[in-house]
Amino acid sequence: MGRAHTMALALLGAWLGLTLLMWFVAAGSFSTVDRVLRAPSPPLSEAAERIGHERTRMVLRYLASEINRNCFNVYGWGQVVLGALLLALLFRQIPRDGAALVIAGVMLGLVILMTLVITPAIVALGRSIDFLPRNPPPAEIPRFRMLHMAFTGLDGIKFLTGVALLIRWVVAH
Repeated sequence: MGRAHTMALALLGAWLGLTLLMWFVAAGSFSTVDRVLRAPSPPLSEAAERIGHERTRMVLRYLASEINRNCFNVYGWGQVVLGALLLALLFRQIPRDGAALVIAGVMLGLVILMTLVITPAIVALGRSIDFLPRNPPPAEIPRFRMLHMAFTGLDGIKFLTGVALLIRWVVAH
């Protein structure tokens, strides 16, 4: 196994690892708000009494949303860099692995779509509904969920495509 192939494996592994990390971060942020509010520390209890439980929950969920938005922006651009580096590395390899180039190109294309189109739409829509009452649910919620499902689906496809490329390389070498 050559140095370029080892570097390609490392880049792909970092990319897949970053994806798994973001899935855990996104899944845990809002449940953390509820967990903290179920057993708040005395200072938080005191602060929450002043503004009320629901307002405290809304503020903490807003904070979780902002952290998620920032993480997903960084995640998107980080993936663009990793994907571009992987594609450049694969392009320079001799002999060229055409299938790997196509697979990495598809992964990068999905990431560009998610980073430039879907993430900004989720961020803008999310900020517009952050402080709206949830009962009844805002009219924007179905669109927000649809954008989230599109992002999650494309990210899953990208991840599985990367795993397939990784398996292909491991089996071939």
